[in-house]
Amino acid sequence: MKEIDVEEAYKLIKSPVIIATKGKSSYDLTPIGWVMPYDYEPVTKALFASSPEHQADANIRRSKEFAILIPKDAAGALVENTGSVSGATVDKFEKFDIKAHKAKKIDVMIPDDEISAVIECKMTKVQAEGSVDLIFGSALCAYEF
Repeated sequence: MKEIDVEEAYKLIKSPVIIATKGKSSYDLTPIGWVMPYDYEPVTKALFASSPEHQADANIRRSKEFAILIPKDAAGALVENTGSVSGATVDKFEKFDIKAHKAKKIDVMIPDDEISAVIECKMTKVQAEGSVDLIFGSALCAYEF
């Protein structure tokens, strides 16, 4: 694992990503097609759009944290599988037999395979914009595999 300076973490971001969160009773992974950095001093800050009805949105509002996971393959099984069912009704780690480990600074699970980089974030703001929520976060740490 290679540590990345949180000021430089924005260089890791490319769409799509998978957002790792923790729900009331299980961990969740949610593919997101649009994410972007919006600042990098003193740390990388990123935002993405999410439907307020999605489980990831509720999890982030509750926990105030999330991780941005950069998949090795944007069209791979991890992206496809985790986007095919709702985390509100299914434990995706169990259903798709995803082996994972705890993140370094926040309470989410990081898949052992198919991920090339991670940016662990604290939520800084959620702003409703039309039919979506814009979720803003600041990097706590970042690393590549």
